[in-house]
Amino acid sequence: MRSALSWFPDNQRIAFSTKTATGDKIQILNVNTKKIVQTISIPELQAIYEADVSPDGLFLVLAGQKNMQSDLYLYEIETGKLTQLTDDSYDDAHPRFSPDGKYIAYDSEHKCEKQEIRYGLFSDLTRDIFTFNIETGEIVERTFENYDCFSPIWAEDGSKLVFLSYKYNLANYEILDWETGQRAELTKCIAGIMNGDISFDDSYIVISNYFDGAWDIYFDDNPLKNIIYEESNQPQSFVRADDLLQTIDLTRLDYYGKRTKAQHLSKKQTPQQNPRRPHISNNESDKSDSLKHFQDFSWDDKPDSINVPPKIEKYKTKFALDSIWGGLAYSSYTGTVGAIDLTLSDLMGNYGIGISLGISGKIEDSNLFLSFMNLKHRADYGIGVYNFYDETLYRRYRIGQDDYFRLRERELGMLFIYRYPFSRFTRLEFDSQLYYVKQEWDYLAPEDVPTENWQMDISKETDTVIAPGLAFVFDNALFGSTGPMVGWRYYYLIRKSFAKNELNYFTNYLDLRCYNFFEKRYSLAFRLNAGISTGESPQRFNLDGLYGVRALNEDIDGERMILGSAELRFPFFDYLYLAFPVPLQLRNIRGSIFADMGAAWDKNSDFRGVIDGKLNDIKLGYGFGPRLNLGYFVLKFDIAWLTDLSKISKPMYYLSLSEDF
Repeated sequence: MRSALSWFPDNQRIAFSTKTATGDKIQILNVNTKKIVQTISIPELQAIYEADVSPDGLFLVLAGQKNMQSDLYLYEIETGKLTQLTDDSYDDAHPRFSPDGKYIAYDSEHKCEKQEIRYGLFSDLTRDIFTFNIETGEIVERTFENYDCFSPIWAEDGSKLVFLSYKYNLANYEILDWETGQRAELTKCIAGIMNGDISFDDSYIVISNYFDGAWDIYFDDNPLKNIIYEESNQPQSFVRADDLLQTIDLTRLDYYGKRTKAQHLSKKQTPQQNPRRPHISNNESDKSDSLKHFQDFSWDDKPDSINVPPKIEKYKTKFALDSIWGGLAYSSYTGTVGAIDLTLSDLMGNYGIGISLGISGKIEDSNLFLSFMNLKHRADYGIGVYNFYDETLYRRYRIGQDDYFRLRERELGMLFIYRYPFSRFTRLEFDSQLYYVKQEWDYLAPEDVPTENWQMDISKETDTVIAPGLAFVFDNALFGSTGPMVGWRYYYLIRKSFAKNELNYFTNYLDLRCYNFFEKRYSLAFRLNAGISTGESPQRFNLDGLYGVRALNEDIDGERMILGSAELRFPFFDYLYLAFPVPLQLRNIRGSIFADMGAAWDKNSDFRGVIDGKLNDIKLGYGFGPRLNLGYFVLKFDIAWLTDLSKISKPMYYLSLSEDF
């Protein structure tokens, strides 16, 4: 992303280019209110780079891409009129208005003398400084070098140009009298300069410089005093003699088969030395120093002739591992559960394979999902097969002692998947499931509770179901080390089943998440889940688990559900060092304070959220815990309490290997 900040004359607004889901835009920000006051879209351009505001604040000059060319454009803010200033295949960048608004300084590519050793097709291109007369359209070349000169800045009321140059193979500032052509060196930073600017009255200069392992901003005053100018080339009117692509021999891209790279040796081999005692004579670098040799690129020159035509084999699809993710969780209520996700794809990214395995208890009672996707086109499509197993425990309250029912549900099926993206962040998903489901009910009598002697299969039902679903997805969240920190995630699903027997349902489900990065390294996260299912056999939603109401120690489900969560995510320990019993260093341990509130019920008439000032069907949990990114997974430890607003439960402990929601 190439961008630049530019102030308006009122010193209250700045303009800069950004990338969005609907294309590049220019944003105008009020620095006092910290709000975007105007967003400028230019549909004619495929990309927008650096932009600069005119001295009167009425125009923008910008570097933009259109039809695979990066040229300069003049944009009138009030009317939206766009005028193209340059038109060639050479890259134009970093435009800046002169103080009087009559000229534009910028840098652009041009052909220089070819180097003795060829580095590539574009090896003879360097950047120089140019000015554009807005009234006449005349272009004047100001520098004529075989090294890059770029990022011009106007100084001394427009009589001078300050620019970065690689004169000594490091980016430093030079100053140029744009009328006489005289030049002088302005800075000599041994680490080079990334960017910088000079104040309007030439009193101060700021630069960004990499030093001691970090990028920092440096400041100096009176940068233009005591400068010694030297004679240089005189400015010349400039007209492109040819286009970039006309100067390149594209036949050099022809494929002539593989060739072994020739080893480049120095002319004189140095004697073997003790690496602990390097030998340097006459204060010069040892000739064996590889940094003193150019790499030999002659091995990839085009052959003079072809004796045997090369054999070019057809592309073969071979899958390789893209990612692997695993999670392991334990709570004092649900016990231990684990999951692993694998994704594989071919070299061209035409096909993808996904494998998800959830292990809980016995292997035959685990969950498995396998999918194959065709990713060649904008729309993705594929198939999948799965085996899901779930157990739900119900307690029936009776006078004296309660009894229990257990529902064991197995689902075996396949599905068709179709995904169409509208943008990088938004897509529409369609899937159609065909599955066989078996439901088995077990009974535990009161007298058998101590021994857990279940009466198996007191009732058994099977059915075959077709269930198409349509979902809308939006996701522009940006992640931190342990989970999302800024952005939105939105998922809305509707699904209707058509069953052979009685498993007919119609389901609506919503998952909305918002992340607010309100301070450096601090974020607020909010989540809202809601679902409703109707029909002969509606689907059921539950509140338990790591992504439900934490601290809930009972199974609560229903045909209707709503769940809300809020988290404050913050830095906990930047650095933790343990010396005993084993030396251990831990960095960037983050923390979270959270609260979860939700409810699940069947009939609205039976719902009792609050009774006598106490929470009844509404469940509320809260807690805190640290998080640590271990590279392949996130280690979390949560302590949570449940409350009905009159009393607080004993703490529940959750240890998991999964990222924040």
